[in-house]
Amino acid sequence: MAVVTGTEGPAQTHISLDRESGLTGYDVSFVNATDLHSIDKSRLRRRRGRLHPRELMRLEEAVRTYLGL
Repeated sequence: MAVVTGTEGPAQTHISLDRESGLTGYDVSFVNATDLHSIDKSRLRRRRGRLHPRELMRLEEAVRTYLGL
């Protein structure tokens, strides 16, 4: 799980999300590739949004950059 925030951070690690992702908690949302958490699948009760494949690719690249891969 990656944290979604309304605070813009460095472009390398904070990926902006389109309103089409379904997230409504902030006017503009960002997923933070530096704040990753593992959680048990049973804790996932409902979907809060869905990333566009383009956003998912940007997030994957940001995680790779952050981890030095």
